[in-house]
Parts: sequence; C-alpha cells; structure tokens
Amino acid sequence: MTQTENNVKLGLALSGGGFRSAFFHVGVLARLAEADILRQVDVISSVSGGSIIAAYYYLKVRKLLESSSGADAPGREAYIRLVAEIEADFLAAVQKNMLMRTFLDPVKNARMRAADFSSTERLGELFTKYFFLPLMGESGKDKKNRIFLKDIAVSTSSEDTAADTRVPFLILNCTCLNTGHLWQFTSRSVGEKRTKNEAGHDIAFLENFQIDDDGLTRGQREILDNVTLGQAVAASCCVPGIFEPLKVRNLYKNGDRPLTVRLVDGGLVDNQGLTSLFAEECTHVICSDASDILQFEQHPSIQFLDGAMRANDILMDRIRSKSLNELFDYGRKRYLLFDLGDHDTRDHIFPEDSADLVHALTRIRTDLDSFTDREADTLMYYGYQFSKKVIEKCEFELIQDKPQATGEWRFLKIKDLFLTDSARRRELLYHLDVGSRQMFKVFLFKKAMPYLILLPFPLVVTLILLYLVFRMSPLAFWGILVFSGGLLIYTQNQKILKLMDNVTFLRKFKRRMLKIVVTLRLPEPFSYVLALASWIQLTVFDPLFLRYGRIRKMSGKPGFDRNDR
Repeated sequence: MTQTENNVKLGLALSGGGFRSAFFHVGVLARLAEADILRQVDVISSVSGGSIIAAYYYLKVRKLLESSSGADAPGREAYIRLVAEIEADFLAAVQKNMLMRTFLDPVKNARMRAADFSSTERLGELFTKYFFLPLMGESGKDKKNRIFLKDIAVSTSSEDTAADTRVPFLILNCTCLNTGHLWQFTSRSVGEKRTKNEAGHDIAFLENFQIDDDGLTRGQREILDNVTLGQAVAASCCVPGIFEPLKVRNLYKNGDRPLTVRLVDGGLVDNQGLTSLFAEECTHVICSDASDILQFEQHPSIQFLDGAMRANDILMDRIRSKSLNELFDYGRKRYLLFDLGDHDTRDHIFPEDSADLVHALTRIRTDLDSFTDREADTLMYYGYQFSKKVIEKCEFELIQDKPQATGEWRFLKIKDLFLTDSARRRELLYHLDVGSRQMFKVFLFKKAMPYLILLPFPLVVTLILLYLVFRMSPLAFWGILVFSGGLLIYTQNQKILKLMDNVTFLRKFKRRMLKIVVTLRLPEPFSYVLALASWIQLTVFDPLFLRYGRIRKMSGKPGFDRNDR
C-alpha cells in the first residue's frame, strides 16, 4: 500500500488478550469515534483477541462505507452510532460462549480427531456464525455459510468517499510455527511478511502470495480462494497448547515434498500488532494495548508449570518492549498509545480503590468464554476513560481540537451503579476477582444455587451404579467397567495416538475408522461425554454465571437485579 496524497497514513493496532482485550478496545474505539479519528484510519492491524473485534469492526465499517458515498459519506456521528451498535451486539455474541460451543457438537468432536479438522477450524466456524455472518447478509456468504477472505474488501474506492474518510485495510496477524516468522491474512494476500523484527535469520521466508496473482498454480489458487475470514481470525487467536494450530496444506513445497504450514497466535511474534504497521510504513500510529503487563513477584514459584509460565511472560514482555521502543521513535506527535502499563493515567480513572480495580481488570482471564455485563462494561468503561485521559494530554497532531464526549455510552452507567458507593464498589471488585479464574467461576459467588443444581448428579450416578451392581452379576459389571475404562484410556492416550500416526498401516486404519464414524454420525463415546459436559455448562451454569453479573436490565432498587439473589 502507498501513502495517501497528504502524506498521512494512519495505522490502528489492536493487541491480543482474548475477549478481555476486545472489550477494552471497544471502549477505546468509542473515544476515538468521538475524536473523529476513526474515519482517518488507513490500516487496521490486529492480533489474537484483538483480531476478533478488528474483523467485527472492519465489517461494520465496510457495510457503512458501501451504503453511502460522495456527499453522503458518513461523518463523526455515523461512526459513533457504529461503535454504539458494537457495544451492545458484540457483548451479545460473546455471551454465546465460543469456548464451550467449540465442543458442543459430538459429530464435530469426532471430526476434530480426524486429520482434516481441528478445534481451531471449529472455532472459526463459530466466529463466522455468531460474529461475522450477521454483518454480511445473504450476499456475503456461500451455501455453507462461509465468508471467504478474498471477498471482504471494501468495494467503495477512496475516490467515492469524502476527502477526510478513508477506506481501511485489515491485517490479521499470526505466527508460523514452521519458521517462527510473522504470517499475515489480508483480503489481498496470504503468507509471511518480512519485517525488522525477524525471527530465525537463517530460516527462509515463505512467499507472501497475492490472491489475484496470475502466476499461481491451479492448486494454489484453489487453496487461497477458500481461505475464510473465520479461519484467519481463529488462527490469530490460536493459543498453543489450548487450540490445535491451523493447517495450511500444499500451498508450499519443502524441496519436492508438500509442506503443511501450522499457524498459531500472532502474539508469539508481536502481541501489539505494531510490526505490520511499521512494515506498511504508516506515518502515524494508534495502539490500543490491553495485553498482560509483567508484574513483580516477591517469591517466584519453583514449580515446573508456574516457572515455565513466568518465563513465557518475561519473553513476551521483552518482545513487547522491542515493538514499543520502535513506536516511540515516531515522536509524540505521530503516535497514540493506550497502554495498561501507564500508571500515571490508569491510577486516576476510578474514584477510590483504583489500584485494586485496575489490578483486577488486568487479571481477568483472556479466554474465549462468556463475559458478564459487569466484566464487559467495566472493561469498556476503563478503555474509554483511559483513552480519554491520554487524548486530553496528548500531542498527537491528527487531533486538532479536544473532542467532546457524547455521554451516551451504555457502559458509562457502571460508574453510577458501582463506583460511587463503597459497598457496591467492593462487590464489583469481588466479581472481577472471580473473573480472573479459568474454571468453576459460578461456584465462587457464595450462592447456594450452583451447588443445589450440582447435587443431583452424584446421586444419579450412585443410583445407577447400585442398580447395575444388584441387577448384574459382579463379573459382568466389573467387566463392563474395566472395558469402558480401557477403551477411554486407549482412545485418549497421546502416546498410543502418536504411535498410530507414526506407523503407516495404523495411521491409515485410524483415518478410515474416523471417516466411517463421521460419515455414519456415530462419534466415539468420549465425543458424547465432551458434548454433554459442554451442553450442561451452556444450559445450566453459564446462564447462571451471566445472571450473577447482569446489569443491563436492572430493576427494583437501583444497582440491583431482582434475579441477582
């Protein structure tokens, strides 16, 4: 891409950090809309959780620009309305719980065991269904409800828009495990990008293919034409060890053999999304950085897992520092940084207990599960107030006048509901502390209902076992129990699975059996167990978790939900 006619090329970077970062970014977008700066963005670069909201925002802008042009080009108020819609609709989609829905379908669970499908592919399908398809309409999808990456470009050209309204370009960043290099998905190209922050200088870069390149082979063109937006976003969010890497097969060759590229979270190379903006030669950069901040530890754990995680945090902090130092070279007039590590700004947002509230927000999980109203609104409120204070004292030359606040954002109600009263503030703080847990959050609210719901399960299991013991012979009972346990161990044992993958006839046997199982829609027993657990979480405990954090439909005494008892 080239610079615009007035030699200004504005890039917007949205960092990783799961849905936690996404909600922080929504608050930042709200303030940038008020500052009338969003219309000037030329390039959007995103990583991990930032890629979800970046793609969502981009599709909203795409729809806005394509529905108006010339004299009717959208202005400041249109972008404010756009972000206001995101504020409500994005939260509704998040509360569908992408993490649990990934394993809800037993047939899909069986396919994940096969070689041609993965949890990341499934996550991409869910992103498409719940986030992106509602924004595209019927014309933006195929018969299988897929949105192809090559089809998301804004059809309106810069000549059809007002002079101060740009047509943005979206870059979704990943990491290639094969090479350790930065991988980019865009509507124009797919492949690795050579940057200043190169990993593995002795490792050659994989080609960055232009999707419309006439020199592509038939096979390469078919692969690139079928890359979906959901796949690209899911790959950018693919945390190693939690989700399986997204596989891109047969696009490249290693010598005479086809190469399978494995893509994971872009945060391994750059968790701020800045590197791609530097490569695009942006003259001005805005960075919303909601990534984890390295904290001092008085007594670092010596346990293996804790030590490994601490080492990873240190490495990520070093990568972050390198990117930010390059940003600082731009000079204060050419960059804006909304950085959770800025204590001078963040510690003056909340009226009291500021340090505790900010600490709780930075510790909220970075998962892709449901977020309550309280969690989401507090994160958006924080992102909005943080960016507001930064803009008030900034020297960024693209903001001529200090923008006025609209005061109409829903998340601003969090202040009157929780922040002005000490008791309610402590309640919110406890809720945010619970939000830092990865599992069993609903059981930490000191309420009886989750335990009462859970109580029948062990009773039912006990009754079934007693029934089997008395109705069956001991030999048959223990035989079935041992067989079932052995089958479960066999089908889930990673060493056995690895052995099957390394032995040719066993690998072929496994794939044929999985193909038959999927075709007949007869998933293995564990697929049903996983689907049942996901169903219970989604239909019983997840609604209860959201109910305990509901604030958007308040009734009765101000600040309380009558159902929140």
